[in-house]
Amino acid sequence: MTGSRLPPHVQKAVWGRAFVYQMLDLHQLTVEAAGYGLLWNEVRGRLQALTARQVEFDPAGPVSGFLTTLAEDLRSSMMPFPDGGAEKVCSPMLDDIERLLADAGRLRNDPLQTLFTDTLRAAAGAYRACGLPLPDDMVTAVEVSFDHQSAPVDSALPIQVIATTRLGDTPSGVSAHVDIVVSPTYLDELTVFALPYVLLHECVCHVFQGPWGPGRIQADADSRFAEGWMDHIAYTVACDQARALAGGKPASSLSAVPRPGALREAADQVHRARHQPHPRDRAWAARAMGVRAARNLAELMTRLPELAGRPVEAAAAFRRLSLRLNVSEFSNTQRDLFVAAVHKATLARTEHGLVVQLRRYLERDDLVHLVEGTVKLFT
Repeated sequence: MTGSRLPPHVQKAVWGRAFVYQMLDLHQLTVEAAGYGLLWNEVRGRLQALTARQVEFDPAGPVSGFLTTLAEDLRSSMMPFPDGGAEKVCSPMLDDIERLLADAGRLRNDPLQTLFTDTLRAAAGAYRACGLPLPDDMVTAVEVSFDHQSAPVDSALPIQVIATTRLGDTPSGVSAHVDIVVSPTYLDELTVFALPYVLLHECVCHVFQGPWGPGRIQADADSRFAEGWMDHIAYTVACDQARALAGGKPASSLSAVPRPGALREAADQVHRARHQPHPRDRAWAARAMGVRAARNLAELMTRLPELAGRPVEAAAAFRRLSLRLNVSEFSNTQRDLFVAAVHKATLARTEHGLVVQLRRYLERDDLVHLVEGTVKLFT
């Protein structure tokens, strides 16, 4: 995997905010409940001012030096403590910030690059876990570029990052390039904690889109399947990953955060925003249809006699069906037609014909018959 990184002065700001946000999130309720929320807000405000200054004026020096100075400045901004109670609840937070920034300063690899590499591997693992033989060279051919902008991100999503995937297949093989643009001055907690889900969307939905051969066609932004149905799959993978984290210990990582619940909460908020009405987003309804159809079919599978009372197996069967469809020989249009048919068949009441098609699929493992038979229910 190849790609480009953020320039050093932006790296410093992004690393500083990302890691300090983790500790602020971990300690927020304890500090607030003790009546010292104003001090917590002062630390957060100081963090944002110092990192914005770094982006604006680009002071010289290594990342490690900036992070060390940042930890010292955040501690000094709270001194002297107003009373013993403040010292009792705020000192552990400042100690954790200092330790985490010290660890981050010793990192050899860019944590953003590491996060993308880990996410790419997790997405590949999800396909392989479903019995889909994802080629190794398809993973290594992926490129990622990180860039920044000074203005806030103007998006229908409530985050300060834009991620897009461009398929770049050649006659010799498949490849993809993922572009990630952040706004360091406006980088907030939601953006930082949503990053694993945002990158999983790109990898699960687009990077590994099939059929696996040169000449893949990029799905449209209003694709019911690629941007709706498959986003639901990416969201469930992100939640599964967050649940698997132990938490509690700072790890100078953007994925193994001290409070894993923050990742699930951020993924949920951004995932919901993707299919909510927005005045500048005309594609929201198509995505909403895809998500609703996916959820409805996943729920229907739990009620089928073949999977009733076995929710874990039902969820695995639905994920396998979805990933198989994403890498299949079906065109983007055919996949969208399947989603539209499932949505219509489960909108008010479940069409018996869909139940028949789904049970036959579970019996015969015939994806082609399932897709074509479901679409024919309304043609």
